[in-house]
Amino acid sequence: MKSVSNPKSLAILGGTFDPVHIGHLRIALQLRQLGFAAVWLMPNATPPHRPQPQAMAEQRLAMLRLATQSLDGIEVCDLELLRDAPSYSADTLTLLRQQYADCAMTWVMGTDAWNSFDQWQKPEVILECANVLVISRPGDKIKAMGWQHQQAVLRRAESRGLRDSHHGAIAFQAWPELDISASDLRQAIKQGDNVTFLTPDAVLVYINQHKLYR
Repeated sequence: MKSVSNPKSLAILGGTFDPVHIGHLRIALQLRQLGFAAVWLMPNATPPHRPQPQAMAEQRLAMLRLATQSLDGIEVCDLELLRDAPSYSADTLTLLRQQYADCAMTWVMGTDAWNSFDQWQKPEVILECANVLVISRPGDKIKAMGWQHQQAVLRRAESRGLRDSHHGAIAFQAWPELDISASDLRQAIKQGDNVTFLTPDAVLVYINQHKLYR
């Protein structure tokens, strides 16, 4: 794993980042505003519950590094890209907890992921290693039943309190999100649409140089 900081508190946002876009970066900036000492963007190698990325791992990693190069406290972690196995969050967090034993660690997910959290690989291990922050958008519906709902009732915390919680807390944060997705961005690029301001200029230059998403 490429050397990254050893922060007191950490928020981790995983995804394919295929490609990274302004919506991802806005979430990262908002996480920093919640008081996390560091935010890591962690690209998946082989996501187990979604289609496989179109760009190669090293290309997605390069675009992430270009996108974050001038953002204070926001870094890229390549841990999952180095493992020749499906990117299960429980395995990732187990490895990270071994390396960062004292860090207040939070795994960030969206509403769709939270609503299927009970079907994830070892969700209880995730909570043994980290807190969970669920980010919702206007109109999202949070599942009010099942295992994860029971856990949310037992472990409910305030979002700003996660920076001081070692693991096991669950918080919900509603943020208006930019109406952009990686799939929409890929389609726009394929169609030849102008995607200026939807992804950082350096990323757009990289996409054009490597003729990605054509």
